[in-house]
Amino acid sequence: MARKTQTLQLAQDATMERIAVSAVSKVGVLVPPWALLLLLTGAAAIAHAAWGAPPAVTWATMAGTLSTVTLTGLTWAVSHQRNLLGRTHSTLTTFGAGLWFTVATITGITQQVTLMLLAFGGATLAIGWNIRAVIRQTPSEGAHGGDPLATLFDRAKESFGLKGATVRTTEVTEHKVKGKMALPAGEKTAEDAIKNTDHMESGMKLPPGTVIVAADEDDASQAHITFSDPRRIKQPIAWPGPSRPGASVAEPLRIGVYQDGDYVEHRFTGHHLQVNGRTGSGKSIGGAWNYVAEIITRRDAAVFCIDVSKDDQTMGPLRPALHRFETTKAGAVDLIRKMHAEIPERTKWLAARGYQAWEPGCGLTYWYLHIEEVAKLFNELSGEDSDKLEEIVKEIRSAGGSLFLSLQRADYTQIPTLVRSQMAKMCFGLSDPEDVKYGVSARQRKAGVHPHEWEDFYPGMAYLDAKSIRPTHYAMPLRTFSWGRTNNQANAAMRAHAAAYPASDRVGDEFTQRLTDLAIPAPPRPEAIPMPAAGTVATSGTGRWANAQWDEDEGQAAELDPRTGDQDDRPTAARGGPGEMLGDAAELLIASQHASAAMLQRKLRLPHAECLRLLEALERKGVIGPRDGVEGAENGAPGRWQVLVSPNDAKAAQALVEEIRREGDVVAEYLRTDDPDPAVTAGPSDPIDLTPEEADRFETPDDGQDQRQMPPEEAFGLVCDWIRHRHTIGKPTFTAGEDELHTIRTTAGRKRPWIYKALKRLVDDGVLTKDESGSTTTFTVVDLTPLDGPGLGRAA
Repeated sequence: MARKTQTLQLAQDATMERIAVSAVSKVGVLVPPWALLLLLTGAAAIAHAAWGAPPAVTWATMAGTLSTVTLTGLTWAVSHQRNLLGRTHSTLTTFGAGLWFTVATITGITQQVTLMLLAFGGATLAIGWNIRAVIRQTPSEGAHGGDPLATLFDRAKESFGLKGATVRTTEVTEHKVKGKMALPAGEKTAEDAIKNTDHMESGMKLPPGTVIVAADEDDASQAHITFSDPRRIKQPIAWPGPSRPGASVAEPLRIGVYQDGDYVEHRFTGHHLQVNGRTGSGKSIGGAWNYVAEIITRRDAAVFCIDVSKDDQTMGPLRPALHRFETTKAGAVDLIRKMHAEIPERTKWLAARGYQAWEPGCGLTYWYLHIEEVAKLFNELSGEDSDKLEEIVKEIRSAGGSLFLSLQRADYTQIPTLVRSQMAKMCFGLSDPEDVKYGVSARQRKAGVHPHEWEDFYPGMAYLDAKSIRPTHYAMPLRTFSWGRTNNQANAAMRAHAAAYPASDRVGDEFTQRLTDLAIPAPPRPEAIPMPAAGTVATSGTGRWANAQWDEDEGQAAELDPRTGDQDDRPTAARGGPGEMLGDAAELLIASQHASAAMLQRKLRLPHAECLRLLEALERKGVIGPRDGVEGAENGAPGRWQVLVSPNDAKAAQALVEEIRREGDVVAEYLRTDDPDPAVTAGPSDPIDLTPEEADRFETPDDGQDQRQMPPEEAFGLVCDWIRHRHTIGKPTFTAGEDELHTIRTTAGRKRPWIYKALKRLVDDGVLTKDESGSTTTFTVVDLTPLDGPGLGRAA
């Protein structure tokens, strides 16, 4: 009851100070009638002592009578604006008080009749005034059912243009009062009420931001109205810890507190989120940290992060919990390309098992791709890689993934419109009202949200509109959790949290493992395996894989502890050299009599591509045969390898394994080359710019090509004519790889370097300008005048 009274008074009186005053006034309005009765009694006793004896009593009687008549008439005159009951009650009270005072002056207050009139008449009048005061403060059941919120609204509704609307309270908690607003059907809509929110607060004398109005999705003549204290979220709110550790990521993520005291719980699967805000608004700590801090505590989620702008500054403390964190362009491009390639494989995997989209428990790890300052990344990506990232945005949801994109201004110059249109919106403080339309949703704009009005000392305040957000809260301000009073405290808290939930504890499915760069510790090298007797499958011995069996139900090799017979899931990773790892793989395949990249990947903790190379090497060694393209090829899946070495002859099998350990795979070693510059990345369709000398080295004339060359002047004239043509058709910019230039070179009987020399000549003459700032060198026609000069015929 105390909470209910406090919250209702917050809505009615707006401040805690006024609540206290109002509480006192509820008692205070009952006191005046009784105080006046006591005052009148004391005055009558004094008047009787002064004028109660003849001859003064005669004059006192005449004065009292005249005063009573005068005051009674004045009361009736000045109360003309009251209703009849109030006017009559006031007039009778004045007449009765004056009459009793006159009688008491004559007889004294101790006379029996006088005292009886005081006790009954005076008390009756005082109680009557008390009843009227109580009824004035508490609405009648017929009007509002005792609802103070309805009374407050009714008193002021005409002042803010909602005459005919009514409000009733539906819920009261410690921090809010919720109600349902009924609007005049056919005259007003919820949008009218939303637009009048500021006037509503003014009319009811409430602090700005107290009232939140949201449309009712089932009835256009109804609206939800919430009263809460906007000052509550202007103070930092400490992070309370993870909400559901160990649960599925499909469960809501708790990332902050709404103005009305409810937790912000966002079910962040099946859609993407755009987070924007000016520098210092808290979008990195409040947005990125709080989301990722929740996601890393879930059992079926992996977080991939890209930040080519601030390196480790924002996401560095979270690094131990991230499955992959790229801070360079080369690393970001590699992650985007690999993720783009894996998405179709994931959708095929889901379809083969009857899933239309990712679901909790389907067997796949949910992917979160978090990109800080995404505008800079798009600016640095090539056109092909930008297209890949856009395709990831469009396709990853059905494959089980979402994107979290953070930037300062979300207009079309910073982020592609196609990407922006796919995003839910989370908007922190902005500095320019023009930025609001890019950072909030359409219905938030209609609700009149104003993140540009938040001051710099309120970082962490935001608006959130996404698929799982309740219709009463999309336009309500929230505050994300704070991780510490200082940056050092926040970083320390986040490092400790990330260390408690490392990514190595959530290795994930085979697709996730192919994207990650997790370093999993390796156990000691396994001992040599004694092979089993004929007709059995490796059920004795002391080697690492001596008790390995293939579990057809699980689809993986299950290691059995030789002492207990229980499954042994101890991790294994790369050992001393390629021969050691190849020997381990051979030992495992022979013992289990099963060969697959997935099984090697799980047991040896290696990337999928490395497992395929091991299988190819073992095929060359004669341990397994060629892959069968028919057997096991269900649902389009590839066939299996057949293990050719039987475990029945233990000595021969062990000798082969030891030989493989010693020799390794010579072919693979000669095929392996180190990457000279890992920072340089390119796709198969990226153009290659060569200097004339480099181009000359790689030039190979086609067989039968006519090698007769045009005279230099004539050949160069063809290039000049083509330059004039490009300028005429309005396409002055081009590259050296244009098909038409290739045709000119072939016609002139020249090699590739000749084109570069010709274009260089034109650049030197001022006809062209050369731009090498992008990934491809471009030329632009700027002045055709030198083409008409004497240098036209110079050999190129």
